Amino acid sequence: MDYKITYQVQNTYQENVKEALFEFRIMPCNDDSQAVLNCQIANSLGEPVFNFNNLFGFAAGRIRSTKPFKSFDLTMTCLLQKKKILQPTSKMLNPKEEQALIISTDFLIDHHLYLAKTHFTNLAPNTKIKLLNLKKDLSIVEYLHLLNEYVHTLLKYQKNTTDVKTTAAEALKLKTGVCQDYAHIFIGMARLQNIPVRYVSGYLNPHKKFLGTSQMHAWVEAYLPNVGWMGFDPTNKRVADENYLKVSHGADYADCSPIKGVLKTTGDNKTTHHVKVIVQ
Repeated sequence: MDYKITYQVQNTYQENVKEALFEFRIMPCNDDSQAVLNCQIANSLGEPVFNFNNLFGFAAGRIRSTKPFKSFDLTMTCLLQKKKILQPTSKMLNPKEEQALIISTDFLIDHHLYLAKTHFTNLAPNTKIKLLNLKKDLSIVEYLHLLNEYVHTLLKYQKNTTDVKTTAAEALKLKTGVCQDYAHIFIGMARLQNIPVRYVSGYLNPHKKFLGTSQMHAWVEAYLPNVGWMGFDPTNKRVADENYLKVSHGADYADCSPIKGVLKTTGDNKTTHHVKVIVQ
């Protein structure tokens, strides 16, 4: 499947911005399941884009401006080819072997980055929610499918009740949220079972009527011993497939935020995001 992806962000400021540095992670990545055919980025300031790879190896960009401005627009247009994703069906260990492996010293060291508690994924001790524990007779993949369905039931999908600063524990108390919140809760619960999980950002095929198609979407990838990484989307209670167009992954949202900046200005500002995905 071929996709055309357009991402736009518009920022307006009450007072002049005297100097600014923007960093963004909005470009789809190249991996075994997808290939970027063409990608173009334009900005209203006419400033050059400094392209680099972040700490996780994903494409990112920076724009610096010393010219005063009160508005800033950024547009990315990308053509992407996506292959069908084959879900893991072999190389799995039995539950006893798997659960022995994930508590071994070597495994914990190798996957420490995606096992650690973070600001967004830490489930506070006073969080009044039942955890879904990994039972002895369950394989890890069976547990992850159950967790995907369980997390889906914990929140009502509702915009504007949480924001980019909301933690998993806070979303659980509110019982509402968006894709970022579902992903952080899934990560927090799975990591308590010593299962490595990473936060994923990207885009969705809009023709499938999934939740989260109007903006960048968040889902997770969990590590299956002797198999590799497998994607789960608790927001939509689905396994990630060829309808999921990956941009980047990290330990949590902080590693994957679409755009952030450091500005010299005062007063209020307003930011709007627009995403359009077309199946070619």
